[in-house]
Amino acid sequence: MLHGSIGMTESTTALPPSEYRVRQVLPQLLVVGALVALRLIAYSSAGGLWRDEVHSVNVATMPANDLFFVLTNDSLPMCWQSLLRSWIALFGNTDASVRVLGLLIGLATIPAMWWSARQFGIRFPWWMMVLLGLDPSLIVFGGEVRGYGLGIIGFLIMIGTAWRTLQHPSAWGWFELTIASLFAVQSLFTNCFLLAAAFIACGLVAVRQGRFRVCLGFMLIGLLAAASMVPYALYVAPRLTRVVSPVHDPTPLFLPWKIFVATYKWGGTFRFLLWLVIGGVGFIELLRRISGRNANRSEESTIDRDLVAFLPAFFWIGTFGFWFYMRYLGVQTAHWYHIPWLALLALTTELGMGLWLRHHPQRQPLIVGLACCACIIIACEVTPRVRYRLTTTDLIARDLSKVARSGDLVVVTPWYVGITFGRYYQGDADWTNLPNVDYIDHHLGCEEMKEKVMPLPAVVAIEKELQKIESTLARGGKVWWVGPMKRLPAGQPPLMLGGAPDPKYGWRESAYMSSWQQIAIARMQSMGVTIRERTTPEPRGVNPCENSSVFVVERVPQRPSSELSIKPTDLPR
Repeated sequence: MLHGSIGMTESTTALPPSEYRVRQVLPQLLVVGALVALRLIAYSSAGGLWRDEVHSVNVATMPANDLFFVLTNDSLPMCWQSLLRSWIALFGNTDASVRVLGLLIGLATIPAMWWSARQFGIRFPWWMMVLLGLDPSLIVFGGEVRGYGLGIIGFLIMIGTAWRTLQHPSAWGWFELTIASLFAVQSLFTNCFLLAAAFIACGLVAVRQGRFRVCLGFMLIGLLAAASMVPYALYVAPRLTRVVSPVHDPTPLFLPWKIFVATYKWGGTFRFLLWLVIGGVGFIELLRRISGRNANRSEESTIDRDLVAFLPAFFWIGTFGFWFYMRYLGVQTAHWYHIPWLALLALTTELGMGLWLRHHPQRQPLIVGLACCACIIIACEVTPRVRYRLTTTDLIARDLSKVARSGDLVVVTPWYVGITFGRYYQGDADWTNLPNVDYIDHHLGCEEMKEKVMPLPAVVAIEKELQKIESTLARGGKVWWVGPMKRLPAGQPPLMLGGAPDPKYGWRESAYMSSWQQIAIARMQSMGVTIRERTTPEPRGVNPCENSSVFVVERVPQRPSSELSIKPTDLPR
């Protein structure tokens, strides 16, 4: 057999050694080689750390006596921070060092997919490798210096261990499942809902078989995993709700779904259509078996019948739990938030296709050939997408370290880009965020933003920064503006907001950010300045979350013909 079917073992392969290598091993090496190559491309293209990664490194290098703060001041549970702290202790916190850790985690997702599928009796997970393994979100963000790749590994190990324990319960198996469950939930919050789905589905299969003690075992381990998350539920969730959610724009009901579709389509049109086809075939086969229309039902293996009972419960409970969590977060999601559900979709697609192959074993050579062709096509389509630089802020900071002089001022906006800028800037000129949020102590600054900055009228919140800008320009220094700059037409006043919650905009940080930027630009324009954009390196495929521009602002008494001169306007201070 070329594609290991559910319930089959390696002993069923009766091919001569040479033909076995050509027809099975070589195609597998092709797929695995493509997965490895794309991860190496992403690693070599990533560049400097962007703000989420810098935040992880900052938290991981905090003193050990702040351990509780370390474990609860991040959007990821303790396994990621514990691993990162250990890695930094051994190899340092340089970009090169921590990037290697991200690469190793990204590469480890490949054997994790294979191992997980093996527990379900599948020798090589062709479709999970092709559809999930070649997903650019998993390649890029699963290999960055964050814990998303670790979370996918935890999920795959947990689901494989759960199925193996269901089929062959033993004292050692229950112990392994306990460790795997704790690792899964402590590596990614979303795994809590996927674990609940897996354990409920396994419990339903055990009840169907009349093995109530096995069902009880899943319940007890599930409760233990849930108990390990109590500190986060008591401290992290209320803190996020109190601090983070109010400062973001309200999340429209279907926005997470739109972002997921964009994530899904990021892998290319061919992969998008192929996933629909392969998933549809598995879904139809599952429905056929549930309806009892399997012509060979008497020959259907016990594992097949267990899977038919397991898959619908696992898929729907996991899907409902995942999207409930997405809605509960109350913040705008991004590509990396949806990788766990992609993993769930990929696993259920693989298992559904395995059921179909069990019914059509003669089609296995065709499936291998199709998977290899699909791998080549998708890899070619995905390669430009994984040449993805995670930030340009490091390039800007190093450039300004050379050209900005003592007496100049660097202004970084939005304020959270300063998390990255501060890691790489080593110039003589002073620099400040707008507003100057104390992210050094608070790391992400959300708490200070909510409690100290946004309650102030916008002009008051940035008064110290405005004074620095004015004094720099008054004495002939330059202001290097890092971030978006929209010049105000002559006579147009800036957006002046009162303290949050504003009567119109409430706690929307985006509105306050626009107000702070417009007020600062208006102050500079009122002094009679020239504004020109500085050319900076623009690599292809840059993370839109951190792809800044640089503008040079100077006070010039005469209007140069080669630059844009803006006359003073009488604007309120």
